[in-house]
Amino acid sequence: MLVKYFRQNQPAILLLLLPLVLLLWPGAGAHVAAPVDAVPSGMPLFIVLRAMFTSLPWTLPVLGIVLVIGLSMQVTFTANESDLFERRNHLPALLLPLLLAFFPQGLMPHPALAGMPFVLWAMRRFWASQGQQRVLGPLFDAGSLIGFAALFHLPYVFLVVVLWASLAVMRPFHWREYALPVMGMAVVLFLAWGILHLFRPSLWDLAGSMHVLRTEAAALHSPHWLYGILLLLLALVFLVSGIAAFARGYARGIMRDKNTRASFLAFTFACGLLCAFSWFIEGRAPAVLVAVPLAIFLAWPLLQAKRIAWAESGVLCLMALAIWAKWS
Repeated sequence: MLVKYFRQNQPAILLLLLPLVLLLWPGAGAHVAAPVDAVPSGMPLFIVLRAMFTSLPWTLPVLGIVLVIGLSMQVTFTANESDLFERRNHLPALLLPLLLAFFPQGLMPHPALAGMPFVLWAMRRFWASQGQQRVLGPLFDAGSLIGFAALFHLPYVFLVVVLWASLAVMRPFHWREYALPVMGMAVVLFLAWGILHLFRPSLWDLAGSMHVLRTEAAALHSPHWLYGILLLLLALVFLVSGIAAFARGYARGIMRDKNTRASFLAFTFACGLLCAFSWFIEGRAPAVLVAVPLAIFLAWPLLQAKRIAWAESGVLCLMALAIWAKWS
């Protein structure tokens, strides 16, 4: 029933996200203890949130739930408005909380999770400018939004490469179009640095913003071995069907759709590189960098499935494993 309703373009179905996220919210296991201490300190904007979590503990689950639900809605809105799919649907909103639940503390506020709304806003601003003659304004806006995202999670500055790669596919070469995103990002970061240098210079710690003790990362919960086997089998089925469905959809799309989907592939590849970087620094990858691209990518086979029963079975298995991961 979930796939059947989320395949439709009915915004009212998004109301189901609240009970879904509450169902997936971590139980009382040891793997969710001290969540604030088990994430990097973050850039200045996340440090403000971190201080709020410490002084007002009830804000941690509230903000976590709001972030996950809001990001789920933003992902599906961005994908629909940018024509990433052949027809509008809300499947990414269903898949995102499930995918986040597979990661220890994946639903908890993290610098990367808090900054991702600005990243998606930047990508939608850029994708919406495709076909326009004047794109300098959207490119500056996209770079500025990536700068705001970097004030939560510094590695997001690397995503300006996605804009460059997309420009190389979508438009003839003009050096100003490549410089504008960097200028927008630099303006935001420079202004933030100047304000903090005057009032709170200790908050601007680039190296410390990504630091987390490896002992904390290693102490996270490890589920049963059977869980790993079932998850691997399900992942293989979804990935193989997702690649086939995305390839068919890419081949059928017009040039504008192909450009946007090629840009999405560049965004996915960049998220993968950021995951590898975070794994090297922290000993684990931020869940949102994996979940957001996969939520859009895995929605393709569910959207194109001719037999709804098979799609429903796959999502129900995914949900069962996600609940097992959070409550075991």
